[in-house]
Amino acid sequence: MSQTLDELLYALATAGRGVDVSPLIDDIEAIVEGDPEGSRTAVWSFAGDEGMRLRLVGFLADPRDFEVLAAALADPQLRYTALEALANQPDAERVDAAARSYLDDADPMVRSMAAGIVSFRARPGALEVLLPLADDPVPHVRMVLGWHLGGLRDRAAEPTLRRLMADTEEQVRKFAARGLARLNRP
Repeated sequence: MSQTLDELLYALATAGRGVDVSPLIDDIEAIVEGDPEGSRTAVWSFAGDEGMRLRLVGFLADPRDFEVLAAALADPQLRYTALEALANQPDAERVDAAARSYLDDADPMVRSMAAGIVSFRARPGALEVLLPLADDPVPHVRMVLGWHLGGLRDRAAEPTLRRLMADTEEQVRKFAARGLARLNRP
């Protein structure tokens, strides 16, 4: 028996910490893809918390929602989720500009998310704006950067990846090596 979108949204909203929600997300994304307008109505009438609503709006990837998601960036408590939701928006230039503006955010998770978006979109100048994160004081940010630099497929990232491979943190070194392997992949 298949569940309705409302039932899936409720299940996602009430899932406890540590629960694997990936099957729920897969089902929600399938319904959204099959009925974007009907899904939009369900998402916008969802009575859960604002962070969950932003996440769900992100699944819609509807350009009409860009301004709502961009406005949520002003709230430090919602910023990470709003960036994650913006990543699905089709306007690559506006998404990239928004993400670049948070590469120096106080929250390292926001910086990491912003780096991922900038890398994925790979707009002109992406490498140049990402390179300063190699000196980020938080190892997680440097680790994420190592992976994403490889995804840019820009040979100019190699010196930074090699420097990250000598980082004091093991995870940073591992992800820099993976990033270098991505960079060198045909």
